[in-house]
Amino acid sequence: MDPATVTGLVVAEQVLSTTVEGGAIATYGLAQSTQPLSATFKRVSSPAFLPRSNHSLTVLAGRAYIFGGEDESGKLAGDEVHIVTLPLKKKGNHDGEVDYKCVPSLGEGEDGKVPGPRAGHMAVAIGERIYLFGGKGTDGQAIEEMGRVWVFDTNTLGWSYIDPASDTATTSVPPARYHHGAASSEHPLPQTNASSKASYSEQITSTIAKLPSLMAKASSPQEPHGSLIICSGLSAPSSPLNDTWLFNITTRTWSALPSTPSTSPSPPSIALTYNRLYLITSTSDFGSEIHYLPITKETYSDARGEGEVGLTSSKNEWTTLPFPTNPFAPGPRPRKGAGLMPVTTGNGREYLLYFLGEKAATTQPAEPAEKEEEKTDKDEPTFWSDSYSYQVPAIPVTAAGIKDATRQAMGIATGEDTWAEVKVEAGIESKEKDSEGKAHPGPRGWFASCIVPSQPGSVVLWGGVNGKGETEGDGWLVDIGTAK
Repeated sequence: MDPATVTGLVVAEQVLSTTVEGGAIATYGLAQSTQPLSATFKRVSSPAFLPRSNHSLTVLAGRAYIFGGEDESGKLAGDEVHIVTLPLKKKGNHDGEVDYKCVPSLGEGEDGKVPGPRAGHMAVAIGERIYLFGGKGTDGQAIEEMGRVWVFDTNTLGWSYIDPASDTATTSVPPARYHHGAASSEHPLPQTNASSKASYSEQITSTIAKLPSLMAKASSPQEPHGSLIICSGLSAPSSPLNDTWLFNITTRTWSALPSTPSTSPSPPSIALTYNRLYLITSTSDFGSEIHYLPITKETYSDARGEGEVGLTSSKNEWTTLPFPTNPFAPGPRPRKGAGLMPVTTGNGREYLLYFLGEKAATTQPAEPAEKEEEKTDKDEPTFWSDSYSYQVPAIPVTAAGIKDATRQAMGIATGEDTWAEVKVEAGIESKEKDSEGKAHPGPRGWFASCIVPSQPGSVVLWGGVNGKGETEGDGWLVDIGTAK
């Protein structure tokens, strides 16, 4: 690279690295490290003590919605929805409201159906609704619902469901499963201007013309947007799956994405970032694998406007990335029942947060460990209490994206595709409010977790199984930042 080009890049970096974000000046230097991150754990102060494992937790508008799972006796919990108001920095319009309530399951469709008790299911948020898929029932078997997606409306507090179209020769649905991974996207987005609405309506009309019973298969007349992605899981205790499926909520159709390269019986951890679907699996007691699948938007354009049709993958296979195998190199040890969440520190900088979990033993069933008195090996930890961050590509045309592009052009490492252990900072406020004096959830796995949409650098976790094999019933708010 000639000196003039290098000089130009340096000048560009200096100009673009000093940006105004919400009135605050953020300066990015070429030598500034992007890792490690810091985490502050704050116990959620609430009358809701809900001992659960293998349940779901979804956060919308500052509230956590908890459903299903197994209680401390190992039996399935009820089918009610527990709603906890979270102690967020921006309370929004929650002031004066009670911080917990339990809502019985009520069906909004003509048949009044609701999802029965289940565990090992997954639930994600899109818009103001929660979408739930899969799980195992009272008999311990995967619940077969022929591709049905359950919908919980956080405004009406009622359940409906979406059955996929079934009147075409090419119709296919994912097999029943539990302990699968799930992620969601707001795409395809609903249209907002008149010309786009007309064009979008034609797209939907065309789809319905091809699938006459498309709309009749749903118990609710509403047409929300977005996509649900599910990955891997178990169809039975010894029958791991490695398929990937996408459900377009607008057209109410399932489509198969490329299958994962892993057939590990360990439950998958998946997360969707700006344009990649990530998957982490434990392949042995000593190693793990990380893979990603590019995800892109399908769009249409005609004389009257533009719009989004749905999501797809731009590749026919997953890409496998190196995973640390040297015990002295930064990187998480194999685990299952862990949390994997996409987080950001702002300005387009994205990471995966991989935290807690049970020590992986791929020869054992994908279930929580037995209680301590039944264990035979107490020398090795059975649950992890650590957290790791994995830096993923920055979002293009952001401060972080421009900074990384400049670094790459100058031959400077960006930190992309690297691990670092997250530094836990003492939560003084948490200690003062927690009567037990806990400032960290401790070793545990099989909890439920979710990002806080209004605070993309925050994660909520609830319940799980601790190192003694006991089922926990508390919740924690985790705030992620750049380590000092």
